[in-house]
Amino acid sequence: MQSRKTNKMKTPEKELKKLFEEHNFIELNKTTRELLSGSHGKILSGREFIEFISKKKNHVITVGDMVTLTAISAGVTPNMAIFDLKTERKKIEGKEIIKAYKNIERVKNPPGKITKELFYAIRKNLGKNRVGIKVSGEEDLAAPLCIVLSDYNDIIAWGVPGKGVNAVRVNEARKKHALSIIKKMDQ
Repeated sequence: MQSRKTNKMKTPEKELKKLFEEHNFIELNKTTRELLSGSHGKILSGREFIEFISKKKNHVITVGDMVTLTAISAGVTPNMAIFDLKTERKKIEGKEIIKAYKNIERVKNPPGKITKELFYAIRKNLGKNRVGIKVSGEEDLAAPLCIVLSDYNDIIAWGVPGKGVNAVRVNEARKKHALSIIKKMDQ
């Protein structure tokens, strides 16, 4: 299936691409850890999350095993899921995730980092349907990458342990905010 992306990259995507052309990875630091721990939209319950994505015709990308399982269990398979078959650092079986995705790309991404490998895997697979990205390491920091790289109006969702699901619709302001967080990791 052809990607929805055009050859024309917008400014946030170009800046992100340049960053990963210069570095093999960027690493979480104290400042960005605090920025990422805050809410980036309304925290939804599992039920509210399913209602939100069920009514929309938007492309949906989930980051994390529990948010992906929540969607799949409700009969809504995200277009792309980024997962590590762990929840709160504990391994899970994840048969439902593996079964839901015909195409699964495997990448390495150590905890507290965003690797060039993860960046390119997300970028290459955006716009496709039923693509899974299985991360060896940690997938938690993939959400800001997805926000910057996705098309406007795509929905990016990630779990907030003990609270629910953070789900945002991509727009210019969110792209710029996510890029600013990633750039602060590079400092």
